[in-house]
Amino acid sequence: MLENAPDVMSIKDLCKTLQIGKNSALYLVKNEFIPACKIMGKWRILKEDVIEYILHG
Repeated sequence: MLENAPDVMSIKDLCKTLQIGKNSALYLVKNEFIPACKIMGKWRILKEDVIEYILHG
């Protein structure tokens, strides 16, 4: 699953992967539906966490 996705995703990558808009992606990470952290002002999301979200919501 998600073979072509990078191991560490940006918000832009998350939008492409889930086919959602930027506001929806930010909502998911800010409200901790998908674990993420900010590094130097940019959100970083692990691919395995995105897979977990897809499988278990």
